[in-house]
Amino acid sequence: MDIQIQAGRDLVNQWVDVSIKGGPGQLIANVTTVLDGFSIGDDNLYPPEQSYEKTWNQVGTGAPNQPHEVAVTAVDDKGNRASASKTWRD
Repeated sequence: MDIQIQAGRDLVNQWVDVSIKGGPGQLIANVTTVLDGFSIGDDNLYPPEQSYEKTWNQVGTGAPNQPHEVAVTAVDDKGNRASASKTWRD
């Protein structure tokens, strides 16, 4: 699975974009997203899909020079896992 994460500081809080594409014959069944240690998404896809996209606006907190991390784990319909993360500072 190819997991793409875009994230950054918004005027008030953080924004996160997640895009996942399954490989040939690979369908996405579940996606979990964690921002700064807090779950912001646990999506079960039924039926499983070839791709997944989701955007969160104004999540988390923001302060000057504060570190952030978003971690995404995707599980396909055969139970295979793929993970990716992104870190940044305000």
